[in-house]
Amino acid sequence: MFAIHGAYYDNNFGDLLLMRIFENWVRSAIPSTIVYPLLPKSEYSRFGHLFPNSQFGVKKWAQWQGLLYAGGGHFGEPQRQAQKGYRGYRSWSLRFFLRHVLPAEMCIRRQVPYLIAGVGVGPLSNPVVKREVQRIFHHADMVSVRNAESQRYVQESLGIENVQVIPDAALTLTPEDIPDTVNARVDHLLAPYGDRPLLGIHHPRYILADTPQAQALRTQLVEALKTEPDLVPVIFADDGGGKFSEPCDQLARLIQDSTGRSCLTVPFKGVWHTVALISRFSAVLTTKLHVAIVAYAMGVYAESCAVHPKVQRFFEQIGRSSQCTLIHDLDEAIAKEKIHRMIQVAHSPVEIRDNTWMETKQHALINKEIVSSFVSKQLTAA
Repeated sequence: MFAIHGAYYDNNFGDLLLMRIFENWVRSAIPSTIVYPLLPKSEYSRFGHLFPNSQFGVKKWAQWQGLLYAGGGHFGEPQRQAQKGYRGYRSWSLRFFLRHVLPAEMCIRRQVPYLIAGVGVGPLSNPVVKREVQRIFHHADMVSVRNAESQRYVQESLGIENVQVIPDAALTLTPEDIPDTVNARVDHLLAPYGDRPLLGIHHPRYILADTPQAQALRTQLVEALKTEPDLVPVIFADDGGGKFSEPCDQLARLIQDSTGRSCLTVPFKGVWHTVALISRFSAVLTTKLHVAIVAYAMGVYAESCAVHPKVQRFFEQIGRSSQCTLIHDLDEAIAKEKIHRMIQVAHSPVEIRDNTWMETKQHALINKEIVSSFVSKQLTAA
């Protein structure tokens, strides 16, 4: 039995995708039961629908052969906590201890090996949290991080020298990873639009925010769509629940009221459905990380109005910094330029599968090699 832990809370696409990828890698290496130890009971039904062959909880922790901390940014404070000052730090610190410390401490106690693979790390303002993360990393069999900034933080602030940089595991995705049944559903959904260019628009909740930057983005998006009758705007969410799907409908109504054109709205229907949808786009506009990562992995052009610097770091990593602007730096001119560029690519696709793309995907596959080696080693030891 192998445990996989990460930020699998709140039904978020990027974190669920990483869990799915790591679970598939473990199962392809050895037949094994997979357990997600700290999944809240309130999530059992929803998460269980997406991961039907896995177990949840810590009751059988004595049977663990190993633990994998699988990707994600849970070893670093969200940017919004820094904006809230001390109370934000305190709130996040408590949540961190409740969500992410116990699996490693259980392994340390029983000398169960564990792997930390492809995570984002830092900053950590709370000294207690910082010491605990340092302890967790110190006892890990191996640590890899997803970008150079995380590596520097681990080495300089945590004093852990032996840490590799390996790009995000989601960069390994190919069209062949998508189940045939999911491809069929997405093809059926998009069939009425024929060969018209599909413009993915994500994440509507941030685009609808009451800020000058979001207003600039909405204005330029609507103005551009008025002159592009062939484009099909596809507004999609990558999180479950009404609070994430309702903004899709709100943005669609805004576009329809302003342009007289309807949009296709797609609520979150699962990890592979979202991956398949992204793979069909002519271009995509996003505010978050893993939609941009999946688009790149699938060879789809993405423009980003990022809500977190980690997105900017990803675009720097792939040599496409010009395609990412932090959302608080947006103005009318930048928004107009980005949307114009995206629409231009939607009409005349550009080939992004260059040498950097191939090298990045190949480098990301080291994640799979590390996971396979880790679980095979534990099986041999048993």
